[in-house]
Amino acid sequence: MSTPPSPAARLRLNLLTIGSTAVVYMLVYMANDWLFKHIEFAQGIAWIYLPAGIRLICTLLFAEAGVFGIFIASLLTSSIYALFPGDPVTTVGYSIISALAPYLAYRFTLQEMRLQPSLSNLTTTRLLACILLYGLANPLLQLLWFVLRGVSYHFWSGLIVMSIGDLTGSLIVVYAIKMLLSFLPLPRR
Repeated sequence: MSTPPSPAARLRLNLLTIGSTAVVYMLVYMANDWLFKHIEFAQGIAWIYLPAGIRLICTLLFAEAGVFGIFIASLLTSSIYALFPGDPVTTVGYSIISALAPYLAYRFTLQEMRLQPSLSNLTTTRLLACILLYGLANPLLQLLWFVLRGVSYHFWSGLIVMSIGDLTGSLIVVYAIKMLLSFLPLPRR
């Protein structure tokens, strides 16, 4: 019987997970900006948004630690890319929604679709439902926030494009990870 990790070890693991999530998110955000900036609908509304997939994967894998990593990375990328210059309230709201939307989809999937926290019963159907729920919830919450803050007036067109971008980005990331995992040897039972 193994002993549970000490509180200090758990804290180190959580901080490492938060930091790793933030770094990966920021790198994918930068890659997405470099690859797809020229086909962006409006600032912050992309036809293909790979960070959406990272948000979802990190939340599925790391739960609350992933949420904190995404929040920190969203604050940093919002500041570095000056998404809302001189508007810290919009920046913080955007970052909160960026972190909470995939977490809400994850929690819904856990409760309503009986997903195990270990993801041992994660089927293609459950994963696609989670992607779809997140791909619709995030744009809706983000655009409501942007309209309330007076940042965007493209609600319906933005909702359509942002949903397409989040869904496409999530599918690309999930299937890219699935493909990479297929090259790893399966563990013996």
